[in-house]
Amino acid sequence: MFTKAFECMGTVFTFKIADNREKKRIEVDCDKACEILNEADSLFSLYKPNSETSRLNKGEISWNEASPVQSQVHTMCLEWKSATSGFFDPEPSPGNYDPSGLVKAWATRNAALYLEANGYLDFTINAGGDIYLGPKVITSPLSRVGLSNYVSISSPDASINFVLELEGSGFFGVATSGSSERGDHIWPTKGTRAEDQFLQVSVAAIDLMTADIWATAIVAGGPEALIEFEKNVPSASGVALVTEQNGRIKSTAGFSSLLASLS
Repeated sequence: MFTKAFECMGTVFTFKIADNREKKRIEVDCDKACEILNEADSLFSLYKPNSETSRLNKGEISWNEASPVQSQVHTMCLEWKSATSGFFDPEPSPGNYDPSGLVKAWATRNAALYLEANGYLDFTINAGGDIYLGPKVITSPLSRVGLSNYVSISSPDASINFVLELEGSGFFGVATSGSSERGDHIWPTKGTRAEDQFLQVSVAAIDLMTADIWATAIVAGGPEALIEFEKNVPSASGVALVTEQNGRIKSTAGFSSLLASLS
C-alpha cells in the first residue's frame, strides 16, 4: 500500500492508496493532489497575512474584488450556516471571517476528486484526524476508522475508544472536532455558554464536508445543536458521538450499527 504524509494547514495529511498502480504514477498523482491542498492554504489561511482571506478581513480588498473561488467558498459557508440553523458560523463578529471550519474538508475533497478523476478508488485521506474514504474502499483496514479518546493523539495517554467499520455503510467521511488537538479554537455560537459546549464530537456521514461542518457546529452549539443535527440529518446520512463536559459519552440513533467487531 502506498502511503504519503504531507504537512499543510498546520496539520498532516496522510494518503493511503491501495489501487494497483505503478508507484511512480501514484507519487506523481499524489503530488498533484498535495498542490491542491497547498493552493487552498495559500488562499484561505488566516495565519498567512497576505492570503486573500486575511486581506479581506483587514479591509485591503473588498468582496467585489475577491476571487471567484473565494466567493464560492463564502457562499458555501453561508449555506452551511443556514443548514445548521446558525450553529456553524464563519463570521461570529463583523470583520472576523473565518472559513477554516469548511476549507480543510473542501480542499481534501478537491484533492480526493483529483485522484478519483485519475482512476483511484481504493484510498483514504486522513486530514489531521478527519477521514475521507474513496468511492470503493475494499482493502483492509482502510474502511475502518478509529475514534480517539479525549486527549491529544500526541499524548502518551491517547488511545482508541471506538473503531467504526464503514464498508457498505454509505458513509465516506468521518470528522472529529474539539479542543484536544488545537485547544479552544471553536467558539460558542448562538449564545451557547462555554460550559454547555461538548468537549469532543465525532460525526460519520455520507461525505466529509457534512461530517466536518456538523462536528464543528455541534461542538460550538452544544445540546441545542445536537438536537438540530438529529432533526435535520437522518441516520442514513449521518450519526454523531459526543463527549460531554463530565466525560459522559452518548451517541445518536444508528451510531452503534457502525461499530466494528474486533473479535
